[in-house]
Amino acid sequence: MLPRRTTDDARTIADATFERACACLASVRDIVEERANGQAPPRWCEARGWTEFLRALRDDAVTVLERDGLGAHVELMADAPASLVAVAREVGRATTLPRATDASAHGVAKRRASPRKRTQVASFARLLEGLAPHASRVVDLGSGHGHLTRHLAQELGLVAEGWERDAARARVASSLVSDGNTRFVVAEARDLQGAITSADLVVGLHACGELADEAVEGAVAARASVAIVACCPQKRAGGRAPLSSTNGAPARDLTLPHAALGLANVRDGDTRVETHWADCVDSRVRRIALRRALLAAGHPVAPGEEMRGINRRRASGPLLDLVTRAFVMRGLPDPSPALVFESEREAREEHQLARRWELPRTMLARLVEVWIALDRAAFLRQSGYLTDVRELFGAEVSPRNVAVVGRPA
Repeated sequence: MLPRRTTDDARTIADATFERACACLASVRDIVEERANGQAPPRWCEARGWTEFLRALRDDAVTVLERDGLGAHVELMADAPASLVAVAREVGRATTLPRATDASAHGVAKRRASPRKRTQVASFARLLEGLAPHASRVVDLGSGHGHLTRHLAQELGLVAEGWERDAARARVASSLVSDGNTRFVVAEARDLQGAITSADLVVGLHACGELADEAVEGAVAARASVAIVACCPQKRAGGRAPLSSTNGAPARDLTLPHAALGLANVRDGDTRVETHWADCVDSRVRRIALRRALLAAGHPVAPGEEMRGINRRRASGPLLDLVTRAFVMRGLPDPSPALVFESEREAREEHQLARRWELPRTMLARLVEVWIALDRAAFLRQSGYLTDVRELFGAEVSPRNVAVVGRPA
């Protein structure tokens, strides 16, 4: 998938794609950085003149727009503000990526691996076929139970080493090894410097939080090849500054605050990979109710911060359990059932308007995700690498599907 040699045309096209995404993101930063907070419209909604259009949407129309994404329908809505249509069009252009060919999961071991996981592993292995001849070892960061590590050793014919910071997972992965080319170690990605060489291929399938950036920076420092599919950019300390230089046409600071990074994990679409759409809506209501309960208990919390330290899947369970856990984590006394009941009632009222205000912001989720990937690729190019960015598999396999590949030129 990488060009065979450095060409001015290939670099120009890649840089132009990045610059377009930079310009698009810069034009909507006010929306990206301000979440809906209560029933009042966000400042950007008022300033852009979108409030009355969104407020007037029927409930059934809102449900369709939440399911499919505002960008899928807004051009056909006669009363949609022209500026909103223009944003939707530009976001569509800025987030269109080439798609990798589908790969068969037939050869991926089934033990402890779901069908979706096997498809992800098979697709990732195919992505690396052009990089394997330039490497003697694969270093798999955040290797988990080792499905990818073991498969790459088999398919690429290279020594594959899985790095996993969770010792228990590393032990499980080691117990499943059946050949001499695969091994697992307990290690952190930040330990890359000095531990890899230019003969290594650094990989990460759903590298979480800061791990993807650390993999790219560590690979560049060692002049190693790298391939990353990232997820959950908000799982890091603080915001995220661009890796790439912005002295060229982008020439703007696109540092994203921590509260905005979680937007990259949102995905429009009727096909939900892990949960049904109705469950996702109920989960949102529970999160709003949790924030209201915390505020009522005298504990201020910004939208999106109410779940800090709590697995997001807990928002799909009983609200009382969710609120109780959040209170315990913050050293608050157990909430009363009356407080939880009232918080849920208020949350449902708030959600009816908040869901409208969030439609334009959710439309930008893919833009944030793609821009972060393009920034990593731009950093690689600026470091003398050949690069490629593409969708590796369909959203039904995993909505986190943007692959970044780089090899020293």
